[in-house]
Amino acid sequence: MRVKTALLAAAVAALAATGAAAQSAQDAGAILGGLLGHSGIGSSGSGTTTAPPPGVTSREASGGLKLALGKAAERVVGQLGQPGGFANDPRVRIGLPGALGKLDGLFSALDRAGVTDGLSGKLNAAAEGAVGKALPLLKTAITRMTVTDALGVLTGGDTSATDYFRRSMGPDLQQAMTPVVAKSLSGVKAFQALDNFTAKNSLIAGQFGARDLTGYVTQKASDGVFLYLGEQEREIRRNPLGTGSKLIAKIFGKG
Repeated sequence: MRVKTALLAAAVAALAATGAAAQSAQDAGAILGGLLGHSGIGSSGSGTTTAPPPGVTSREASGGLKLALGKAAERVVGQLGQPGGFANDPRVRIGLPGALGKLDGLFSALDRAGVTDGLSGKLNAAAEGAVGKALPLLKTAITRMTVTDALGVLTGGDTSATDYFRRSMGPDLQQAMTPVVAKSLSGVKAFQALDNFTAKNSLIAGQFGARDLTGYVTQKASDGVFLYLGEQEREIRRNPLGTGSKLIAKIFGKG
């Protein structure tokens, strides 16, 4: 590989010297990078620059982004963790699992009438009780974010921070929420309500056990967190002045 690199480097240097291709040492380096399959010196291959915005230091960029993400995380957990945070929001409301999901609208009405022991409401209440586990995990992930990570996120797409969190802490979030969801489901007697219903209506309900129910609600709760984290991130990027922080406004070019 070293021999190949040396030969390619020599070839590019020769081309640059004769003016046949590259017009400067920088151009020659770019050609060499292309021949070796790299996008350039110091590139991560992600297509995202790691330089801070003009007039912003790397320290300001990292600190401002972490401050913005902390605010976003608090808003999301506060919104979804309150009573009705999932149940009253069509975008994240957790419907009935398995085959029951096809009749979710009907069963929601039966829930309100007390026919199905309020099963749908209990699933959402369990998610609302467990989502608080997301905040310390999100804050830990924010704290551990390196300057390079922060710069990549800052100069990335509208939901690059949310995508970063999903990759870096998604499994940890589900693992932390699972026992809380299971305890909450048990506390509101969701398992009993599901068992009672499936025992009487096995042809409609199908097979869906306690472990399946816990995993189902945990996944839905996690999805809800990331959905609204992405919404908060988009809003902060669109209107950083709305955060009330001069530093956040500065790093997003509104200061």
